[in-house]
Amino acid sequence: MNWIIWLSSCHRCNERHYNFTVGTDPNTQKQVPLFHPRQQQWSEHFIWTKDGTKIVGTTSTGRATSYRFDFNDERRDEPSIQVARRFWVEAGWHPPQSDPRQE
Repeated sequence: MNWIIWLSSCHRCNERHYNFTVGTDPNTQKQVPLFHPRQQQWSEHFIWTKDGTKIVGTTSTGRATSYRFDFNDERRDEPSIQVARRFWVEAGWHPPQSDPRQE
C-alpha cells in the first residue's frame, strides 16, 4: 500500500524531498515539520489558486513544504510546472475536483 502513495508523487517532488523532514515557513521564519501525506490531509494545508496553476500553503506546514519543494517553480527561470498545469487545466484534468481552490 505505501508504494501507491509514493508513486502518486511526481518525480520532481520526490527528488526535492530527498531526506528533509523540516522546512522554514517563509512567513514566520520558523522551522516546522514538512507535510506528511500518509498522516495529514492535503486540503488542510494547501489550496490551488483560482486558475489552478499554483499551490498555496495555508498553514505553516503547507508554506514550508511549498517553499522547500518549490511547488510552483518560482525560484527558477522557467516556471515549467505552471505551464504544464495551465495545459492540464484547459484539458479539464487538473486540479482534482476534491481539492480546494481560492475564490
